[in-house]
Amino acid sequence: MRTTRNILALGAAMAVLTAGAAPLLVGAADHLDSPNAKANHALDITDIYAFDGDNPGKSVLVVNVNPLAGVVSGTEFATDAEYRFNIDTTGDAVADDVYTVTFGSNAPGPKQSLTLSKNGTTILTGMTGNANNGGGAKLYAGVKDDPFFFDLAGFLRWRDPDGDGAYTYTGSTNLDLGDFFAGTNISTIVLEIPDSWLGSSADFWATTVRNGAIVDRMGKPALNTVFMNPFGGEDQKDPYNQTAPSADVATWGGQFTAVLDVFNETATAEAITGLLLPDVLHLDVATLGKSTGSGFTGGAGGILNGRTLAEDVIDLELLVVTGGLEGHAVLSTDNVGANDAAFPGSFPYLAPAH
Repeated sequence: MRTTRNILALGAAMAVLTAGAAPLLVGAADHLDSPNAKANHALDITDIYAFDGDNPGKSVLVVNVNPLAGVVSGTEFATDAEYRFNIDTTGDAVADDVYTVTFGSNAPGPKQSLTLSKNGTTILTGMTGNANNGGGAKLYAGVKDDPFFFDLAGFLRWRDPDGDGAYTYTGSTNLDLGDFFAGTNISTIVLEIPDSWLGSSADFWATTVRNGAIVDRMGKPALNTVFMNPFGGEDQKDPYNQTAPSADVATWGGQFTAVLDVFNETATAEAITGLLLPDVLHLDVATLGKSTGSGFTGGAGGILNGRTLAEDVIDLELLVVTGGLEGHAVLSTDNVGANDAAFPGSFPYLAPAH
């Protein structure tokens, strides 16, 4: 039987739980998480972040695409699609404001033209690789270091030590192969807007859309990767990405609880599910952390609160998801505590590309 102390600890622990790995992880964050994403790398959302800007009264929203840009993926943005920053200010998991970024073909040289609109009205135009300003917003789009850090190779070895594809847990808690994402890049879109555009509290998720259809979506990182088809297959991954956040609990709540039951008792699994869904990133605007600091301090009631670039959320997720709240964590660290490159702490916040 769970103690009251463990149940109370759930809220505090989940205030820093958002991304990166879990006992049934087959990828990392949301890099290449679904068939549609794998077929459209420029629209594959790898991670999103939200934190306090270095300018007073500004908040920063980040959407990254093109996993392993320049190696597995290209470095350009799609010219026939939309990159959407969805903002819910009323708490119903339905977007009240949509910031849309679209891109043109290369002109001149390696740069692409870009347009930022809010609810269909153009705010600014500019070029990739530049800090573009207009209408109260600032926007950067281009290739940067991938800020996600995790010993993916060590984790996969731990999960399947003999390489036979079976989910074999050895009991070892040592991951020692280093940051799999060291030296890798992504294509990023960094949007800095006035806090007043978000209000005191908001929920944020990103979608990429082509021909009116969602290719990928992300709120809290890794949820698709971890919870959809955790034992193989991919038939749930695209339907999950195409589900509206307002329908997440009804559509996927049972699936989340079933996966969490692997290492947790049902009541704990249900409590974690209730904090993970709907799949949106909550922002308590007044208390968002800085890009290089601690961001998962939580808002009222210990609700998840944004996601900074520098914070190591992997260890806590491993601890919580693999039974740590019940005192028997199967895995509690990946031994990677920081990104391979330092973050500048100023716009556009991500480290330079390698």
